[in-house]
Amino acid sequence: VLKIIAKREDYSFAGSSKKYTSARLNSKFDFLYGRVDVRAKLPSSAGTWPAIWTLGSNINERGNYFGSSRGSVGWPECGEIDIMEQYGGDKSKVLGTFHWRDETSGSHAMYPQNGQGLEIENTSTEFHLYSMIWNANSIQIFVDNILVVQMNNKTSEEEFRNPHYLLLNIAMGGSLGGSVPDDYKEDSMEIEGGRGEKE
Repeated sequence: VLKIIAKREDYSFAGSSKKYTSARLNSKFDFLYGRVDVRAKLPSSAGTWPAIWTLGSNINERGNYFGSSRGSVGWPECGEIDIMEQYGGDKSKVLGTFHWRDETSGSHAMYPQNGQGLEIENTSTEFHLYSMIWNANSIQIFVDNILVVQMNNKTSEEEFRNPHYLLLNIAMGGSLGGSVPDDYKEDSMEIEGGRGEKE
């Protein structure tokens, strides 16, 4: 079992000081189409924002194993597939979402997204299976083999026709994490296993 632990502790790096430490694990492989299955147990604490997701490997960001070798676009031009995200204030629901660039606006601030949520019990006490099936026709996100959201890939933007890599992390606070309680100390996301395979 892999444990990503988010702790309250002071930490400074490259001139930036933070009140929490955690991890964001980026895979050293990228893939175009296929299936990803990740069995995970999520943190129960308010303020935690766990995620299982992908980014296009043509984004040149810190932590991307490929650097600029696959391209050097920004977000959301690279495309983002959120196989699982969870609000910090509602641990009874998980979200599946797609993000991409709005070609007509020319603005990063205005980007389309397509997502849905699913009510699910015991996300922090039991392992659940979070899955994505991605092919040239569609992208589907499942929880315990229940379809959460589907996107037509036949007419979608190029963000979902280029290779992506997998990320696992817990963020603290932010737009989905919300307020972190004053008495927060630490919590974790446990990963039992996962696989990626080309179709």
